Amino acid sequence: MSGLNEVKFPAFNGFLKENLETPPLSSLQRENVDGEIYGTGIVQQFLLYPQISGEITIDPVEITALLQQKSGQTDPFFGDFFASYQTIPKALASQPVKIKVKPLPGNKPDDFSGIVGNIAMNATVNKDTINVNDALTFKITIKGSGNLKLAATPLLKLSPDIEVYDPKITDNLTNNANGSAGQKTFEYLLIPRHYGAFTIPSVTYTYFNSAKKEYEKLTTKEFRFYARKGADQGAVTVYGGVSKEEVKYVGKDIRFIKTDTKSLKMSDQILVSKHSFATVYGFALILFFGILFIRREQVRRNSDLSIVRNRKAAKIAGKRLQKASSFLNSGGDEFYEEILKALWGYLSDKLSIPVSELTRNNAIDLLKVKGIDEDLINNLSTILDKCEYARFSPVSSGTEASEIYEGALKFIKTVENSIG
Repeated sequence: MSGLNEVKFPAFNGFLKENLETPPLSSLQRENVDGEIYGTGIVQQFLLYPQISGEITIDPVEITALLQQKSGQTDPFFGDFFASYQTIPKALASQPVKIKVKPLPGNKPDDFSGIVGNIAMNATVNKDTINVNDALTFKITIKGSGNLKLAATPLLKLSPDIEVYDPKITDNLTNNANGSAGQKTFEYLLIPRHYGAFTIPSVTYTYFNSAKKEYEKLTTKEFRFYARKGADQGAVTVYGGVSKEEVKYVGKDIRFIKTDTKSLKMSDQILVSKHSFATVYGFALILFFGILFIRREQVRRNSDLSIVRNRKAAKIAGKRLQKASSFLNSGGDEFYEEILKALWGYLSDKLSIPVSELTRNNAIDLLKVKGIDEDLINNLSTILDKCEYARFSPVSSGTEASEIYEGALKFIKTVENSIG
């Protein structure tokens, strides 16, 4: 055999497939199979997680091997020394493999995460006091071994006064012949829309412990934080459009009927017959339909959350940049963290990409589609690189921090002017 021409792997229907790192097949190992010596080697390894119970069949692997076959007759004097060979392809196929998959026992809990293995969970918040409309990061980390790739998003039960974005999901998993291991992180962005004390209730997360053969429930601790009332806030608008205001005492709730009618007199003209009445009535009718149209348009625009976020993207990013400017002189981690939040939040809202799916590549591709200048996109990449580097490096100069701030501000303004 001189090599392999084509390898066709099965579809692995019913399984979640992960490729395992397999060294290239450069040499074969000698192996005794039923008294015959063979050269053996591993072509490819896969890690499979069954997704259904019952008997699952793995279809055959189809391989086209290249065989060297001697052509012509053997020379009587020189033997095979001057013999010629030709390459002959030969199709091979493995036997199908049947796997019996047992279902998980009992009734699955409502908060079952889909994980089978052995895991632990912890949660953190980055602040305990913030201003209204500022962002708080709530992070849940799951670590251990098992099918963490399928881990469901933990469910948060928060006050309606807290706006929560789709979580940013990152994982650091390694696969080997024994399974997957590592950690998966869910990073939520929480924004309080009203001042006061808030509670992030305990989050429950259930998985199936493969060693104990039973379901186990993990629980995070409860977190509390306080949202300060901003100096420019009067009647604060709560998430959902409800305005909280103090009750005003009018002073008198009953007005007596006026009995003195000396100044009243009968008019000799009917109001409806006047030209002014018809004019005012027509104007009022036009005004009514105009207000009705504007209101319907406003409801339609606000009904699409992605359009609302797109429209308010620059405003929210501006607030974050304003906060970043307070850390400008120090140039510390807080400054670069706020710049990154402003840029990533703006890109997510403006390009209508969920935070969990937002990457630099798909953001850059979409900016190019929308006709954003190549130099501006390169400047964005440079700013992101500098901010990421500065968070893990010694404090940079104030000049560089100022340039990053101005560059972020220029990028947002230019994109707003370009795509609106």
